[in-house]
Amino acid sequence: MGCCKSTQYGCCIAIDHDESIILNKPTGKEIRHGPGWFCFPSWWDAEVFKTIVLQNNQYIVVKHIVDTNNNDGTRQTNDIPLTKRTTLNEKDQLLNDSDMHLIEIVRGPQIYHIKNPYDRISEVKPMINLTPTQYIIVMDKLTGEKKVESGPQLFCPKPYDEIGEIKNMYNLSSTEYIIVTDESTGEKCTVTGKNDKYQ
Repeated sequence: MGCCKSTQYGCCIAIDHDESIILNKPTGKEIRHGPGWFCFPSWWDAEVFKTIVLQNNQYIVVKHIVDTNNNDGTRQTNDIPLTKRTTLNEKDQLLNDSDMHLIEIVRGPQIYHIKNPYDRISEVKPMINLTPTQYIIVMDKLTGEKKVESGPQLFCPKPYDEIGEIKNMYNLSSTEYIIVTDESTGEKCTVTGKNDKYQ
């Protein structure tokens, strides 16, 4: 990236092919991608971002933001609220949840260029590497539905997944058993060693 060269009216910045510049103008933000020189008035703010290189075991979370005008003419950015369903039934009434917002998971391998100047991008996160004897419990925050993800696999969460701790499967011998309680119903069942591994 080149440094800012002052002109009579402002500044010029050179950016490389793997960079983008976000210009914060009085009328809102604008994004431009390199390579090239970009000139702008000195009363605009400018920030340069590198493209994000994601390996095949990495991902980022992109939180989408909307830009709005206030009554006094000023601008403010707001999280885009997520409209959710309480169940999987499409006939259910849609409910707004102020704690959840429109997010996207971008997984590697790829080179990611920021597209919306208002988006908030997380740091690069590693996917979860589950061995053949490990598992995690994943809850969909939209529906409350839980599922088990077993290894071996490289697990990448979906946008509204809540991930539990990595746990080890039970390795039962032929003379061992465990009693399992279903937390949703209270029902109990016995799992014997013939199942080999139990999660």
